[in-house]
Amino acid sequence: MVKEIERMTSTLHQMEMDYWIHHALFSFHWWVILVLNAVFLFLFLSFIDRQRILLITLAFMISYVITSILDDIGEYFQLWIYPYHFLQFLAPFTSVEFIIVPSIMALLYQTFSRWKSFLIADFIASLVISFIVQPIFVYLDFYKLNNWTYTYSFLVLFGIGVVVKLIMDFIKMKQFNRTA
Repeated sequence: MVKEIERMTSTLHQMEMDYWIHHALFSFHWWVILVLNAVFLFLFLSFIDRQRILLITLAFMISYVITSILDDIGEYFQLWIYPYHFLQFLAPFTSVEFIIVPSIMALLYQTFSRWKSFLIADFIASLVISFIVQPIFVYLDFYKLNNWTYTYSFLVLFGIGVVVKLIMDFIKMKQFNRTA
């Protein structure tokens, strides 16, 4: 059974690589993914608070890891599909928004330190991403929903923001208690 799985996985990976090389790489979709993520990375680096650069970068990385893990789970269970990947062979770089969501989450954390204002901002950002941006991505064939809805995306994105803030507040509290 393991040999058969290895053979099928190898065949699948070859098919995915062939598709990526011949249909996705340097296509209009590929360039849009590159440009959008580069713009958001530039915005993140431009607006990051230089006094708290390590903390905000950590918020970015935590958001990136959570988003990447959830993307892998969703793709594995075929809840959604990304027909166009930035890098086919590196799962964290497959999503159309691999830098966009972590940038937004980190900048929300940086800008809104109080829970009430953070929750409102996280709610609005999750709403915009889920019910405006994602439908545009679906329409433009960057993203295909199988057993998934925009409402689920909203709940997950909102949850990611809350988890990032909880983790970062915990880290800040531990750091403060160490120095006190």
